[in-house]
Amino acid sequence: MKKLGHMYFLVVAGLAACAMTAWWEGATAGESTHDAEGSPAASGITDVITTSVGKVQGSSSDVQRAVVRIFKGIPYGAPPVGDLRWKAPRPPAAWEGVRDATQWASRCPQRTSLIGTGGMSEDCLHLNVSTPAESTADRLPVMVFFHGGGLTIGSANLDTYNHDGLPRHGIVLVTVNSRLGPIGYMAHPALTGESEHGASGNYGTLDLIASLEWVQANIEAFGGDADKVLIFGESGGGTKTLSVMSSPLSAGLFHKAIVQSGSGLVAPGRSTTLENAEERGERIAAKLGLQDEEDVLAALRSASWEDLVAAASDREVGFRTNVTVDGWVLPESVDATFVQGEQHGVPLIVGANTGERSLRTSVPMLGNVHSSTGSSSTYLYSFSHVPAGWRNEPCVAFHGIEIPYVFGYIPEGLLSPTILYLSRSGGCTSDDPGTDGLDDEVAEWTLQMWSQFARTGDPSVEGLIEWPAYTEDNSTFLDIGGTLEVKTGIESSYVQPPGRDGRASTRVRTPAALN
Repeated sequence: MKKLGHMYFLVVAGLAACAMTAWWEGATAGESTHDAEGSPAASGITDVITTSVGKVQGSSSDVQRAVVRIFKGIPYGAPPVGDLRWKAPRPPAAWEGVRDATQWASRCPQRTSLIGTGGMSEDCLHLNVSTPAESTADRLPVMVFFHGGGLTIGSANLDTYNHDGLPRHGIVLVTVNSRLGPIGYMAHPALTGESEHGASGNYGTLDLIASLEWVQANIEAFGGDADKVLIFGESGGGTKTLSVMSSPLSAGLFHKAIVQSGSGLVAPGRSTTLENAEERGERIAAKLGLQDEEDVLAALRSASWEDLVAAASDREVGFRTNVTVDGWVLPESVDATFVQGEQHGVPLIVGANTGERSLRTSVPMLGNVHSSTGSSSTYLYSFSHVPAGWRNEPCVAFHGIEIPYVFGYIPEGLLSPTILYLSRSGGCTSDDPGTDGLDDEVAEWTLQMWSQFARTGDPSVEGLIEWPAYTEDNSTFLDIGGTLEVKTGIESSYVQPPGRDGRASTRVRTPAALN
């Protein structure tokens, strides 16, 4: 058990700074012309980088004796419009010259939303890359983030998700936009019929897999290591992570995973059958008056995305965005895939926040099944920290509160409209969380553990915490609060929010990805 105070944080921060200095000096000590296998010469990282289909120009900033470069709106797929709507993503077209990568690209279609920055368009298969590397020889670990939003809303185009916290800890960070709602997950008998795989739905999951293929092909140019790729996501992003872990199409594309407050898909009955998904697609077509068209697919592909989103949102239609057991992207339901040990058995961190009921249900469920059927270690956590102002009310850690700490965006991330909205589900009433130095400490601890896990597959950090792997027999988990403590029995870490019936986090689950 490890308890940490302010003085200890100062020591750890000093050691981290020394380690970062040594890392930078080592990274720039010399440049080899070829590696042991005769690969092309290493090259310095600049604001202009050549990808497989063209050059992109980003921007750079000096952060704590390092330079972090960010490249926004890089296409990883061709625009899925016209005849490409509801098809697997195609590679992006090559371009001449240098593409500007200093502005956010479009968000993917969704209902009226203030989430994220940028316009809204079906031309949305873009990702953002932040890198602290100085050379392609650095081969830094890569963390690929899938945003939340119940597969229906949200965007990767947020300052919180693209903050320099993880890059400052030696991580190449990638954040991904993918198709959502009916554009990304609608099935229909006609779509199944035209597919060579006899499948439909899961287009958003195919986008995520395509983004990982892009990472494999291009991340070395940003100083990343294609053999050290971690995928992670919060809420609906956890659902995305589990779907990618369950798909045979993603084999070899990633090597570690983190699921934050998004483990529900592992429960029985949470994946949609193809038959049910097709029925919902037919109801969308009927709502639009298109189901009896001679060429229903042509008619659906001619409809505006706005009309499709509106039809899918109609309560009478009953469309619920979800992954589908289509026999191709997902041969089996996610829960069955894990029980049978057919998931990609990579090292996994899974957890939730103390005000979330999933600590009693799907978090230990996922821990149990992956630790027994996966081929690598599993680590569980309960995030209990709340800033002083909210802690004194009192209120408890609510859905989404860990995100600003994971990305090191303190205090700004805690003041976002979404976090303030979600704070009510934890029993908080003030719009001032009352942050202090302890919040910086918790963020630093979390950044160190998450980045260490990306590097090694073990989140233990020497001098900070020894985080033991979870098994159903030992029932160990890490309590991430004002101290770091190894405990047992994660189910008992759940705390019902004041004035709530214990279901508060479920009621606000969809807006959680607005961070």
